[in-house]
Amino acid sequence: MFVAALDLGTTGCRTYIFDISGTILAWDYREWASHYPKPSYVEQNADIWWKSIKETIDSALKKSGIDSTEIVSLSITNQRETIVPVDKEGNPLHNALVWQDRRTTDQVEFIKQKVGIDKIYKTTGLTIDPYFSATKILWFKDNKPEIYNKTHKFLLVSDFIINKLTGKFYSDFSNLSRTMLFDINNLRYSEDIASKLEIDLDKMPEPVESGVDIGEIVTDETSFDKKTLVITGAGDQQSAALGVGVSKAGDIKCTTGTGSFILAYLKEPKLDPEKRVLCSCHAIPGAWVQEASVFTTGAVLRWFRDQVGQVECQQAEEEGADPYDYMTALANESSSGANGLLMIPHLVGAGAPHWNPYSKGILFGLSLGHERKDLYRSILEGVAFEIKKNIEVFKSIGIEPLQLKLTGGGARSDLWNQIIADVLNIVCVRNVIEEATSLGAAILAASGAGLFPDISEAAENICKVEKKYFPDENQNKFYNKIYDFSYKLYNLINQQKYFKTFDDIFNK
Repeated sequence: MFVAALDLGTTGCRTYIFDISGTILAWDYREWASHYPKPSYVEQNADIWWKSIKETIDSALKKSGIDSTEIVSLSITNQRETIVPVDKEGNPLHNALVWQDRRTTDQVEFIKQKVGIDKIYKTTGLTIDPYFSATKILWFKDNKPEIYNKTHKFLLVSDFIINKLTGKFYSDFSNLSRTMLFDINNLRYSEDIASKLEIDLDKMPEPVESGVDIGEIVTDETSFDKKTLVITGAGDQQSAALGVGVSKAGDIKCTTGTGSFILAYLKEPKLDPEKRVLCSCHAIPGAWVQEASVFTTGAVLRWFRDQVGQVECQQAEEEGADPYDYMTALANESSSGANGLLMIPHLVGAGAPHWNPYSKGILFGLSLGHERKDLYRSILEGVAFEIKKNIEVFKSIGIEPLQLKLTGGGARSDLWNQIIADVLNIVCVRNVIEEATSLGAAILAASGAGLFPDISEAAENICKVEKKYFPDENQNKFYNKIYDFSYKLYNLINQQKYFKTFDDIFNK
């Protein structure tokens, strides 16, 4: 028996075929483009999601060599917060607004006035930020009323694919708890918040737990057998947490892909008095996660790859390798502290713990003596400093990580993992199965089909550590000095409102 995991991320999608021991039989990937109508706008074509995932399904099944009838079930994991309006047939009425999109600062101010920061945080576990789906729905209502009125449902990415597969409009708790419309305490939409925002909840999909069988496939457009069960999945970060075994108190992980997302297991909702970190539903029913989101981490490395790393890209193409491997190898030739170069990686504003949509990326200390190796290392270290800010917040509210489980594309780099361990002064671990997000979806697919009686137990049995990274005390002392300087630099600029002033000059 086999299960499939459909993983629709920010930059592309993958289909994986797993056996029930968690071994990957085959997989396939397609990259897609984001569109930037304005500097702060980020959109994607939802039809491309469907076209691309169909291609990866077909290719992965062919590579696996198994018959489609042997796939018992599938589940979907996805980039969260991204929202697309669809008609009754599930056809997109507009490009999807991606989680990175920052156009909704006016809607953020409106929500603050109409509902208030405290009410939103206590009900949804979220801060009020352009990141979350409700601001994007309000943007359609305010700026595209004809689309809002025609919209049958506002769907998250996995909801869109579920509809294409089954014809049904469902969403799971873990994804809905990122919309700013979902009550994480009572596990239902907040009618109070929706009423104050004048958002019609009939335009939202039906909420269900992760790991629930919602029916068989009805479309002829995929290579799956129609008897394959479709199981509700989870948002990518909750799925990744499940896929590395974050299934009990004390477990914590950090996934670095486009952004970096730090999640700790909670047996009940837990709020930060200062609202710096968030609380959402876990992929495990009856559990929650404390979460911190750093918006641009791997995305910064990708930007430098595309804009600066032509030499590494050409070398990788000639040798059939990954340009990131050459970039991080070059970073390893730089010194700790990147030869006096500091990166603050806020390229689309700042997430946790700052929640500052106006913040900008900073490269501080640049001189004629710096080389590409220093640029690359400054990114790796700058990301580690952002992770440290949030781990410190976790500690302040009673979450003490004994070790940090590292996942995502960033975890492939031994250098980056070691830098994180040195900056945090915490043992970091990487699991045997690297693709934790898809593995989490596979665990849900198997559980929903009755192949696993207990989701948490399945995760603990399947998730095994491959490598540990132990912090160096001397490196930690040195990094603490840079970290303190970096934090003071950000605060100095922010307190003077230079970020906001700069934004007003160019965007008003």
